[in-house]
Amino acid sequence: MNPELRELFEIKQDDENNNKPVRQNVGTHIGIRLAVIILGTIGFFIGMIQAKGWGALGIAFFMMIFHALWLLFIIIETAVLQSNGKFKLRNVNLIFIAILLFIYALGALIFLGN
Repeated sequence: MNPELRELFEIKQDDENNNKPVRQNVGTHIGIRLAVIILGTIGFFIGMIQAKGWGALGIAFFMMIFHALWLLFIIIETAVLQSNGKFKLRNVNLIFIAILLFIYALGALIFLGN
């Protein structure tokens, strides 16, 4: 863009920030997301063990809602990471999405197969 137009519209362009490599800590990213899903699932399993009758089914339903919300968060975060150019972290999120969908598909096949 023309420097005079940039000055007229007060547009600031930082060429220095665009050339910096983006820091991507994959280990921390994986650890936080795995901790959330595993601790949440363990908490719901403890609740299901202590519940009786229909209460256990209700807690299992809430666990599925928790997993769906976690999946929605991961999908939104994947889009944000794509736009920020953090492709390694995006790929980790895509793997998480694939694993969770695979686990639920396997569970559905087992449940419907009987």
